[in-house]
Amino acid sequence: MPESAAAKELDVSVTTLKFCCRKLGIPKWPYKKMKCLATLEASVSGFAHPGSQHVIRHIREEMEAIKQNSTLEISDETNELRQQMYELKKKRKRNDTGAV
Repeated sequence: MPESAAAKELDVSVTTLKFCCRKLGIPKWPYKKMKCLATLEASVSGFAHPGSQHVIRHIREEMEAIKQNSTLEISDETNELRQQMYELKKKRKRNDTGAV
């Protein structure tokens, strides 16, 4: 959930939410990391590749780790996968538009 939506849900300002999070040891709202991983999981799920279940499990484990500790960074392995998926999507889009 984005920071603004969370603040609205709790009926506080975004500034107050940030202040409370900092007091609780959450230096940065992890929404973008979680959204990135969820999008990556959906992209990988769309492929019928033998190793995709292993990759999806890894992504879910990383999401759980970030839920437990929002200061964790996305692993290099996951970032590399993200980049590969982006390139693949870009290539597919180029092929789809080129066929018209």
